[in-house]
Amino acid sequence: GTQFAPDAPFILLGHNSNQTAATSTGDGGLLKGTPASVTPLGKLLVPAAIVAGMDVSADGRTLVAANFENDSVSICDTASRKVIREVKFFTPGGTVAQGEFPYDVAVKSNADGTAQTAYVTSQRDDMVMAVNIGDGTFTSIAVGGQPNRLVLSRDGATLYVVNGNSDSISVIDTATQTVLHTISLSRPFDKYKGANANSVALSPDGSMLYATLGYENAVAVVDLNTGHLTGRIPTGWYPTSVSVSKDGARLWVCTFKSNSGPNPGNAGPNPQNRAQRSYPLEKAQLHMIPVPGDITLANLTKQVDRNNGLANRVGSPKMAFLRNKINHVIYVVKENKTYDQVLGDLPQGNGDPTLTQYPQAVTPNHHQLAATFGILDNFYATGEVSGVGWSWSTWGNSTDYNEKTIAVNYGNGGATYDAEGASRALGVGLPQNQRLTGVLDPTGGSNIMPGTKNVDAPAGANDLDADAVGGFLWDSALRAGKTVRNWGFFVDGVYYATSLSDPSQPDPNVPFFLPLHPKPFENKMRQAVPVQPDLLDKTDLYYRGFDMNQPDQWLMDEWVRDVTAGGLPQLSLVRLPHDHFGSAGTAAAGVRTPTQQMADNDYALGRLVDWVSHSPYWADTAIFVLEDDAQAGSDHIDSHRSPAFVISPYSKRGARVAANYNTINVLRTMGDLLGTDHLGIADANAAPMVKAFSETADMTPYSAIVPGVLCGPGVDPALMPACNDPAVMKTSAVNELHDAAWWAEKTKQFDFSDADKADADEYNRVLWEGIMGSGKPYPETRSGLDLSRNRAELLRRFSGKK
Repeated sequence: GTQFAPDAPFILLGHNSNQTAATSTGDGGLLKGTPASVTPLGKLLVPAAIVAGMDVSADGRTLVAANFENDSVSICDTASRKVIREVKFFTPGGTVAQGEFPYDVAVKSNADGTAQTAYVTSQRDDMVMAVNIGDGTFTSIAVGGQPNRLVLSRDGATLYVVNGNSDSISVIDTATQTVLHTISLSRPFDKYKGANANSVALSPDGSMLYATLGYENAVAVVDLNTGHLTGRIPTGWYPTSVSVSKDGARLWVCTFKSNSGPNPGNAGPNPQNRAQRSYPLEKAQLHMIPVPGDITLANLTKQVDRNNGLANRVGSPKMAFLRNKINHVIYVVKENKTYDQVLGDLPQGNGDPTLTQYPQAVTPNHHQLAATFGILDNFYATGEVSGVGWSWSTWGNSTDYNEKTIAVNYGNGGATYDAEGASRALGVGLPQNQRLTGVLDPTGGSNIMPGTKNVDAPAGANDLDADAVGGFLWDSALRAGKTVRNWGFFVDGVYYATSLSDPSQPDPNVPFFLPLHPKPFENKMRQAVPVQPDLLDKTDLYYRGFDMNQPDQWLMDEWVRDVTAGGLPQLSLVRLPHDHFGSAGTAAAGVRTPTQQMADNDYALGRLVDWVSHSPYWADTAIFVLEDDAQAGSDHIDSHRSPAFVISPYSKRGARVAANYNTINVLRTMGDLLGTDHLGIADANAAPMVKAFSETADMTPYSAIVPGVLCGPGVDPALMPACNDPAVMKTSAVNELHDAAWWAEKTKQFDFSDADKADADEYNRVLWEGIMGSGKPYPETRSGLDLSRNRAELLRRFSGKK
């Protein structure tokens, strides 16, 4: 039918319209009904109302639900299934940040079992809201960073709150509503954070406390008699919940992920699920773990330390040598490609050419850069999708908040895309009147989230005190006195909004639209609005962010202009996004097919290396290139495997680097070269990429190769003057199966306004059909023999053995 019957066990909370429809309109979030939300563009800002945590009173008569996107809780009568009261912690127009993004709930009951107080974690505001059930009044209790799950002692006298960003547990006296003390979940004397503590449980006798550490793949064991952490128990990948059996002898632990394995059509145990992305391939698990004795716990703790790479805290002599040689690091982040998609046809590497959609003729620079500076065919993008990939790529980890909300966003949907410096689709680093809500409603009545804190930011973000720890990689660089320049990272994409009815035109409801221009600096046409506070004055305002209407050649033109004028900083942040693809009907300069856009991205990367290697900076520069994630297609080893490059005079030229590296290793290596502090436990424990480097410099410069497809029909000749230069090497033009009109028609249903808004599974199939041809079947589940070979190869590659 078209309606859900509002019957047991449903309690309708009254936020989203048409709550009983088969598919809710999902329009009931915080901004619903505000002046900003009634504009056509503002309607896109209103998220779905989502329930996060909930709890029930001891007598079962009162249920309290946290309204995650409404900054409120609903107090419900379970007998009548009615909302008694909604308690709003924050409403639009408010100026005090409190109770935002309420996540988990614990209800304290009276002696007769009736509800007395609801305790609710506020993830953005680092507080617990104590709500009086009787009258709805509330107070706030300051706790650690990004409080997550919480649990009451059996007598209700003590509340334990696990803090995801602080790696700690706040112990609260419920009689006085004050924090008694804080239990550290870090190792002794370790200043780095990032364990992602995310749930907590008590033993039946109340003497032991167990907390899951998502990043460490472990459960922390705390003796409450002493108040100290006594050890760690290893688990599967990313535990999110722990419970204790009634006799206290067993732990039940839920884990969030598993290794995805190869994804040529999702060869695996679930063949009917043919999505190419990592998320559907990663499976949740339930573990039953005996509670260990003291000796066993000591051994398990050592195992967790080994699993997490604590031995890598020791400095590397080669990195120490290179630190005296390298003074400039250029960090290039691209979008979404797997290794086999791009480099699968590179004969020197471990590729599957049958999965290669953008071969050497289309991506000659990717191929030549790999063959010249080292083939990293055992490299993996840590993030599954852009929503988490940009966290991994900019600070070497991802908050527990990010890990959970992005999975919902990419799955069932509803949660806002709180990544890349935005919260609830707003650039919170900007003043309120410059955010979209302030522009759409200048009265301030629609303003939300006071202050500049991004709910997804790591501990230490935007804190430039000399003794601060953590944050983004530019925070650490700035603390160390390094110069930083940003080209395209964390800029507000709303300024590029085009009309929903005609994507070739700006949205008429966006008075601040920033139009494209090939020479924006010369014409004083601003292209970027940065949203990260520390990058506001470090960003090239004429370098556009993610916009699939713009060719990467224009970005590279601006990068060369800006560097020539201002010099090369010690840390360069460069975004080259056109390998994401999109906007086939409207993209500028005729670069409108995926093959052309991939070639555009390829040549831009080649030009950057060409310019640097022919400049005086080459002698002391290292360029790191990676994809923020690898969700765009197939790979015969693992769905996370992606192209990556380490380009420097000290690169191990002509080598195949078989070591297992990932995004975090890149962050660790860049920090080691610059001599900056680690960002958290992830990069502190990661091995630097020593096998990618030599201690002997080779100053031979690199010359970019023109992909021939950019010299063919459709592409504006003004974009590619090198096509007419006989001195420039070019590849032969590939014969594309379809023109831009075909691609525009095939992709018209997809949203390319920001990274990953298009349905990846559907879009990957269109890409396969359009590039490989309808006569070549889309890669589906392979035979058991192929799977065995893939798994054997995967184990070999992870071991680093040849």
